Amino acid sequence: MGSKRSRGSLVGALFTLITAGMLSLAGCTSATNYQMARDDTPRAQMLNIPFPVAPVQATLATVIVYGGPGSWKREALWDEYVVTLRNPGDQPLMVVSAELMDNAGHGRAPGGDPWKLEEESKALCKEYDRLGVAFVKSATPAVLTVGGIAVGSAALAAATSTSAVTVTVLQGPLATVTVPSYLLGRSVANAEDRADIETEFRLRRLALPLTLAPGQTRLGALFFPMVPRSLTLRLRWQWGSEHGETELGLEILRGLHSAAPAPQH
Repeated sequence: MGSKRSRGSLVGALFTLITAGMLSLAGCTSATNYQMARDDTPRAQMLNIPFPVAPVQATLATVIVYGGPGSWKREALWDEYVVTLRNPGDQPLMVVSAELMDNAGHGRAPGGDPWKLEEESKALCKEYDRLGVAFVKSATPAVLTVGGIAVGSAALAAATSTSAVTVTVLQGPLATVTVPSYLLGRSVANAEDRADIETEFRLRRLALPLTLAPGQTRLGALFFPMVPRSLTLRLRWQWGSEHGETELGLEILRGLHSAAPAPQH
């Protein structure tokens, strides 16, 4: 009898400990889930900001952030920088790499695994807390929520106006998997939802290095961990024997993931 009571007490203590641990993480990181965004999520806002002149003609089409317009995963712990890349020259051009620079001078490469990106964002969140940085994952710059034009067929039609241009098209959100029951089908449903998210991520992702044929245009997303007050987005290119980089300032994203206003210059 006493043995059963002891085992019951131990199970109850373990349950309490695990629950407390989960709740302690909720404020900063939120638990990873595999749900697609709601159907009524507003569409992404077009920015169409050109990079400085370089052999690769690059444009920042839009930025999709946690819970913001265009988001397709319900709690995506990453930032999605959608870019167009064009080779206007007469020989192949390689976009070698990309890098997001933060206000501390740290450069971060885009990720190729959604779950590793989420873990990196969680680790960064803890580091920001330790440093006293006012980090808010849901803080979205106004430029991404008002006054823009939804990304859609008009933008793609402009990019594909000549037959010599090929474009990688961003795919729409996949259908959300219906959960057959709350308990019995939960593990199966989660596995299916996870697969949907991984598929959508791969369809959107622009993998680097990338070689563009003469006249070719590509449209896709660079996925970065959540970084407040990102300063610049840098692209490195190689064209024949020449190589260099082009860098876009991100002042327009002032307030991204930040509870405090960015310093004025």
